[in-house]
Amino acid sequence: MYDIHFFERDPYAPIRHCYTVHKVLYHTKSPYQEILVFENPFFGKVLVLDGVVQLTEKDEFIYHEMLAHVPLMAHPNPKKVLIIGGGDGGTLREVLKHSSVEEAVLVDIDKEVIETSKRFFPNLSKAFDDPRAIVVNEDGFKYLQDYENEFDVIIVDSTDPVGYAYALTTEEFFKMVFRALKEDGIYVGQSESIHYHLDIVRKFQNNLKAVFPIVDLYTAVIPTYAGYWWTFSIASKKYNVREPKREKNFETRYYSEGVHKSSFLSEELYKKLIVKGEWL
Repeated sequence: MYDIHFFERDPYAPIRHCYTVHKVLYHTKSPYQEILVFENPFFGKVLVLDGVVQLTEKDEFIYHEMLAHVPLMAHPNPKKVLIIGGGDGGTLREVLKHSSVEEAVLVDIDKEVIETSKRFFPNLSKAFDDPRAIVVNEDGFKYLQDYENEFDVIIVDSTDPVGYAYALTTEEFFKMVFRALKEDGIYVGQSESIHYHLDIVRKFQNNLKAVFPIVDLYTAVIPTYAGYWWTFSIASKKYNVREPKREKNFETRYYSEGVHKSSFLSEELYKKLIVKGEWL
């Protein structure tokens, strides 16, 4: 019945995912990237940027819940949050589930991604209507340069570290993040697959360690992303991020206190993979 297929062009993965295309819903090119939305019989609607699948309706909640709730729950009272990237709105949706959050600023350079999500992914983009949400269409790297001691939590929800996104993984950028965070602030960013991209994960961690006193790594299995075993690099000025600091009072499909604690690599595994760079 389905004879059209989409082959993903992931620049880092040693494999290629192939998706059956039931229907192409949207295809355009913004000033920054190619945008494609298609429908798959299993994954539902799929968002693709520059040939790489960013999310599917089937499992996007795993990524967005883990990216948002681990840093926010590791902070005792997050009030002001900055999201760099995340134009689909999924991370914003999860951030605004926290009643303590008074303001969430989302900075995404590509307005077309936001408009595409509003049109085709209403479950992800519904938080754009929340009065606590502030949307800025600007380069996140440049935006951050103007702030000091401003945010409780900074979340980087970016694409693979190429092009515009590469700058968001450098020591220079993390110094700006450190400055923009309050004295007890927390940072988190997606840092690729521990299975296929261990060199990238290690570089990410080392760049953070050059700036922050507390650096850690947690993971989740996300079927959509090449390598599946996905990592999130987290850094804190003050708090042990492995323990939730508040009681969870919002609904999630995947995240829980138990998931929070178990998602972090053990000390032995962290040393083997990240410090020594030895595969399993």
